[in-house]
Amino acid sequence: MYRNTGQYIIAFLFFSALILYWQATALARVLWGHRWGEVAVTLDQTDAKLASGIGAYYFNGGAYNLDIAEKAYRKAVTIDPRIFWGHYQLARIYFIEGKFDQAISETAKELGANPGNLRTLYVRGLIYGTQGDLVKAEDNFRRFTEWAPSEWAGYNDLAWVYSKDGKFKEAKETIRLAMRKIPNADTNPWLWNALGVAELNLGEKDAQNSFESALNLAHHLSLQDWYKAYPGNQKDDAAQGLDQFKAAIKENLRRSEAFR
Repeated sequence: MYRNTGQYIIAFLFFSALILYWQATALARVLWGHRWGEVAVTLDQTDAKLASGIGAYYFNGGAYNLDIAEKAYRKAVTIDPRIFWGHYQLARIYFIEGKFDQAISETAKELGANPGNLRTLYVRGLIYGTQGDLVKAEDNFRRFTEWAPSEWAGYNDLAWVYSKDGKFKEAKETIRLAMRKIPNADTNPWLWNALGVAELNLGEKDAQNSFESALNLAHHLSLQDWYKAYPGNQKDDAAQGLDQFKAAIKENLRRSEAFR
């Protein structure tokens, strides 16, 4: 009799815990409807898409809070290790926070879970380039441009790596290729600036014209244009970032005038 009673108690506790487990996620959905993000993430036990959506919201999808975004994406990949963008977004967050080893680890996990998500190569190129591992950065950016030949950022950052490595001819050729392949590339100030940097380091007089084009186009950039180019950065920093970009072009232009 006592033995059966004990079994009933264990069964009751088990099923009660199971009900609470599932109800926690239901409550998380309700709380997220009121934008109680951090509490919702803590309660969520089974809904990877919910957690991923909360992460997207706090990673410039409506608000900017990297702590909550990281917790949300971490919960998403805990529930479903193969959820698309999960490890990719964690890699981006860790990169912004300067946690490069963790960021690289997350890119490997994203490619392992979703080998078709080659956008991960771009993020990995940024990480390696910032760390100074130029060989690996070059490889990742080159593979990314082959996968996404109509996106300017891949060419721009491949040229950045080439220039850091003293391969100025390759940097120039990369931007020239981008100018041919990408629609309206001639209106992109980042590409013109990258081209000018390569030409400047090659001692070419055309550098001044490239920087003048870059500066003229940069003056027409809006804050929305800047947000689009740097979606992982805090929007409050956009004005400062844009001003710094213009200042860098002006300095490049000043240096190029020595060739005239």
